[in-house]
Amino acid sequence: MGMSGPIILGMLSYTIMEFFDKVMVSYVGTDALAAVGSAGIGSYTLCTLYMGVISVVSTFVAQCYGRGDTHLCARYCWQGIYLSVVGVVFAAALWPLAAPLFNAMNHPPQVTLYEIQYFRIRLFSYFFIGCNTAMVGFFQAVDRPRIPMYIAIAGNVVNLALNYVLIFGRFGLPRLEVSGAAIATVIAIAFQTLLLAMVFLGPRFNEWYQTRSTCRFDWDRMRELVHVGLPAAVSMFLDVANWWIFIAFIVGRFGAVQLAANTIALSFMHVCFMPAFGLNQGIAAIVGQWLGRRDIPRAKARAYTAIRIATCYMVFMGGIFAIFGGILIRHIFNADPEVVWLGHKMLMLAACFQAFDAVNIICMGALRGAGDTRWMMYITFLMSYCVCLPLAYLFAVVLGMESFGAWIGATIFITILSGVLFLRFYNEGWRNINIFIHTVPKTGL
Repeated sequence: MGMSGPIILGMLSYTIMEFFDKVMVSYVGTDALAAVGSAGIGSYTLCTLYMGVISVVSTFVAQCYGRGDTHLCARYCWQGIYLSVVGVVFAAALWPLAAPLFNAMNHPPQVTLYEIQYFRIRLFSYFFIGCNTAMVGFFQAVDRPRIPMYIAIAGNVVNLALNYVLIFGRFGLPRLEVSGAAIATVIAIAFQTLLLAMVFLGPRFNEWYQTRSTCRFDWDRMRELVHVGLPAAVSMFLDVANWWIFIAFIVGRFGAVQLAANTIALSFMHVCFMPAFGLNQGIAAIVGQWLGRRDIPRAKARAYTAIRIATCYMVFMGGIFAIFGGILIRHIFNADPEVVWLGHKMLMLAACFQAFDAVNIICMGALRGAGDTRWMMYITFLMSYCVCLPLAYLFAVVLGMESFGAWIGATIFITILSGVLFLRFYNEGWRNINIFIHTVPKTGL
């Protein structure tokens, strides 16, 4: 927990702020709440195509740190920062595609209008998201997870304050509603990037890791990041795109009320699984460090401990939301009775798969720390598009159970996936993977 605890707290702070983002938007109306949920996951889905490559910075830095090659840690981080420029290209390409993309989902007209507004503004954060991913991965991999934790908390306080001002038009500013929520998020992410860069380039880390002198572009290290990171990016994209399709094209086809209930249920679920994602990032760094020291039994033992912790937390929180979900939705989101009823049904079903989802989240982090990204890419495609979406469509559309049926299909998928991922990690199909294409020297820059 020394590594994962600060990561969990940092991600939990982000989850709480994101949760209250949606709470604030819910007071604009059901259409606004439905739109933010759909457009938010859409924005995140598309940025994973480059962010996933950058995410393996933590894998390389952790293994270098574990084997004593600390002189290479900052160099890999810099290559991740340079890859963030791809985010600018993505944002420019996606801007004109926003309208046809969301119009194709056939959501109610007002929901579609909100979705386009929110999505386009969030594109301005793409470069900063990439930089954050690289620097947060660096700090976590060198056993300094408290730094991104404190910065995440500071950024989320800024986000919450700006949401209040911009969504509702306080202190003489115009009421921007959904657009205000998107602008607040972009500013908060940029603020976090600035703080991370100040610490990364500060005298202490420059003395320890030469963070200023290792800033040159390095084709060899860049190729290593892309070689391992591209399958990770495809895997991340396939996973998140699966849920975007699930929300936008399956749940979304049943109207704004069901889409809003889905958004509320997922907002509560984020409180359950985002701390587990903190453990995911922590265990990726820990497994990478122990593999760098060639201590496979210790790496596996740490992963199993993380699974137990995540399972206990997620089952406990899932039970709370299943029992008290209706009361919480009614008093926090100010939703109409139909949204409350359906959202609570979704939360009760979600409580059934919490233990299995905990296994999924931790095993994904452990496998990423081991560099097992190519296998993850293949299994993600197979499970998401041959199991999850067909099951969701079967129960929701063919059997006529609508959005609740889609959640039944997702529950079956999550349960099966947990067995597949656990067996992969347990059987050590990753133990002989070498992520370094080039010989890593012990001295010199």
